[in-house]
Amino acid sequence: MSSLNISGAPLNPAEPSGKTFALPKHSKSRFRRAITNPVGFAFRALNATRWKLRAVFLNLLCDGLSRWGSKLGVPGNFRAKIFWKAGRRDIVPLPQLYNYMSQERAQGQYYPSAPEWSARSQTVIQILAPLISKESRILEIGCNSGRNLNHLWMAGYKNMRGIEISEHAVQRLRTNYPRLAEVPVDVGPAETTIQKYASGSVDVIFTMATLEHLHPNSRFLFKEIARVAARYVLAIESRHGKRSHMQYPWNIKNEFAAAGLSWIETKPWSVLWVCELTRKNEWTEDMREYDAFLFKVTGGAV
Repeated sequence: MSSLNISGAPLNPAEPSGKTFALPKHSKSRFRRAITNPVGFAFRALNATRWKLRAVFLNLLCDGLSRWGSKLGVPGNFRAKIFWKAGRRDIVPLPQLYNYMSQERAQGQYYPSAPEWSARSQTVIQILAPLISKESRILEIGCNSGRNLNHLWMAGYKNMRGIEISEHAVQRLRTNYPRLAEVPVDVGPAETTIQKYASGSVDVIFTMATLEHLHPNSRFLFKEIARVAARYVLAIESRHGKRSHMQYPWNIKNEFAAAGLSWIETKPWSVLWVCELTRKNEWTEDMREYDAFLFKVTGGAV
């Protein structure tokens, strides 16, 4: 004889007699906020919707600028600003990257001052001076308006040359540092320009915050640098790599090792500074992300 279920509860608790509705915890919390503070809740909801609509609009604008920006003559700095606001983390196509870096005053690449002595440039000498002579052949990739080359010249290193993608930057170099009038500077993308150099034709190649702008399609530049350098390669670049519409997170040590170079040492850029780390001495806090990577060409002269 079966027992009578006086309470009305299911005979078998494992088999509920009907479905029940329960709000998720986050929904309960949201519902509670809406009841207790409807004005604040409505304001936050509208603000969140506004930011979502802003993100949608910016990304649609980015897509349009990527497709038609160059054809319509939209300035590269404006396009870069929109990409940055939209939080784009994928580097733009190679032609757009070239267009941006070749501008007259590319944001982040334009330096209005032309110092005669540079604490930033002195860090290059701090590393290379014990390894090379004043007659060594030196190539800077991404020499911009010539601050590093001028500093090296003033320190007695006269056998130099540079590669720079921006013709405008090279014009500023010639204007600001007339003493560099005889220093050759090849204008064009580094990955294509360096191909005309003979193997082992320079003793040292160095870069400073340049390889972070190298497009993934141009990865072969690492091998080209290893081919052209006869003794050493110095790369002052981001420690972990940066990812944005104009940057790609290269692993500098691994890339040059894969190209056949022997790693010597890595030092934080900050420890190479010969003076106080202040803006007056060309230091900014984002430079703490950068290291100086030194490599030796396998079989190269000491």
